Amino acid sequence: MQQRIRFLKQYIASPSVVGAVAPSSRSLAKALCRPYLRADHRSTILEVGAGTGAVTRYLGAVLRSADHLDICESAPPFVEMLERELLSSPLFASAVAQGRVRLIPGPVQQIDAEDRYDFVISGLPLTAFELADVKDVFSVVRHCLKPGGVFSYFEYVGLRKLTRTLTRGRRRARVAEVSRFLSSSIRAHEFERRTVLLNVPPAHARHWRFEVPPS
Repeated sequence: MQQRIRFLKQYIASPSVVGAVAPSSRSLAKALCRPYLRADHRSTILEVGAGTGAVTRYLGAVLRSADHLDICESAPPFVEMLERELLSSPLFASAVAQGRVRLIPGPVQQIDAEDRYDFVISGLPLTAFELADVKDVFSVVRHCLKPGGVFSYFEYVGLRKLTRTLTRGRRRARVAEVSRFLSSSIRAHEFERRTVLLNVPPAHARHWRFEVPPS
């Protein structure tokens, strides 16, 4: 409950940054991590937009002993909470001490790690961004992923359509152009989608590959 209250307070303070009124459920976290759970090789993972750490906690529970996790978060209250309450907890303390888990404070656009990650898992509120920012995020994610790597993110069921219906003016135009870009990118890159009803609100977990995996 405390986690939900903190999340709601941060949403009220910065709705365009947080983009949600509640943390992701464990069911959504599991759906987002599905490609990683199927991997049979040593993996490096980047989580962006970690928020209060709902998906991070799940990753900590399933992270294999040889794998590496980087956690990127730009909102200072969430960065402080992740450091104080999550990364110092028994779930993460050993992996942090071994250098296998680290926190990267700041926006994902500042990450410069070419071909480093097998999986990028995002909690960023893409529909709250300007189109240029969405394109920047995808460019950085594509740069960070190894060939054949997987980008996973979620969006709430029906949110883009609902927002276009309820908004007017510049905001409606912004959401429409972001929606068109996302739909085009989904057609080009998505290989799997899972709908998670046990989340508030229900959400689609989407999985993309920007490139064909090496043979």
